[in-house]
Amino acid sequence: MLPAAPFFFNPKRFDHREKYMRFTLEQIKSFEGVYSALLTPFDKKGRVDEEVLRMLISYQLGQGLNGFFVCGSTGEGFLMSPEERRRVAEIVVEEARGKGKVIVHVGHISSDVAVSLARHAEKIGADAISSTPPIYFDVRIGGTFYHYQLIAGACSLPFLAYNIPATTPIGILPEHLSTLSKIENFIGMKYTGYNLFEMGTIAEKMGQRGIVLSGSDEMFLPALVMGARGSIGSTQNLLPGKFAEIYKSFKNGEIQRARELQAEVNRVVRVLLKYGSPAWKAYMKRLGFDCGQCRPPFKPLLPVENWVVSQKRPVLQWIGDAKVLARV
Repeated sequence: MLPAAPFFFNPKRFDHREKYMRFTLEQIKSFEGVYSALLTPFDKKGRVDEEVLRMLISYQLGQGLNGFFVCGSTGEGFLMSPEERRRVAEIVVEEARGKGKVIVHVGHISSDVAVSLARHAEKIGADAISSTPPIYFDVRIGGTFYHYQLIAGACSLPFLAYNIPATTPIGILPEHLSTLSKIENFIGMKYTGYNLFEMGTIAEKMGQRGIVLSGSDEMFLPALVMGARGSIGSTQNLLPGKFAEIYKSFKNGEIQRARELQAEVNRVVRVLLKYGSPAWKAYMKRLGFDCGQCRPPFKPLLPVENWVVSQKRPVLQWIGDAKVLARV
């Protein structure tokens, strides 16, 4: 049985700079960079395809990514059993050890299950955990913080809130940070949204004591300008090198080059947003990574949609030469 809520939300109770965190600025800074919201490949029987998963990890690390966000929205974590999610996390930690960070998304409709996933993530050596607010039930902001405190308190790993208000009953606002900072291992947020003013305010309030990673691929460069310190995105599965180069160009002050690269990336994103997650996997197959079908309720692409996707030659050009992938 879960314990009673230890505190109530009061946005004026704590100053946002009053932190209770156990991590140093250097430890927080180490999470800067570009992460793939890793796809979960499935075989023809709908099981996790471990061989293809290992191939994906190897390829993306070789293209300059800093790590992986595992079993999130793109990874179809909410459509997988806890046992499957644990196994995927184990494989990613094993393959990325010493090469990149692993952030395990442990969000679940049940706080109990999320807690068990958080404990498992720590046991296998993951670098951090993350969670969306509670889904389906509108437990308001107080219930969200209670859910977060239970998850974060279940282990000693750094915790990142996953703010994705388009798909959850509640969004995390700048005024909520003062209470979030009460959680000792809270280090920041994955922000998936288009409100750059809000995201920038969150980044400003956290300062160096917290980190914002952008979750909207098409807004990566603007997010960096507004204070994000990296990204976690779906398109990084297809274009890991492009995103790594955008980040590098921005850090080097080469803003025009970063703008050009963002424009290239957005040509791909437009197609993917139109056809959704099944299109991601269709392109991955064209490039030598057969990730299978998305799980229901995602509907497989219709034959005509498959044909349209296959004709997007400019997109395939931006993704890269299949011969490069074949050398992985």
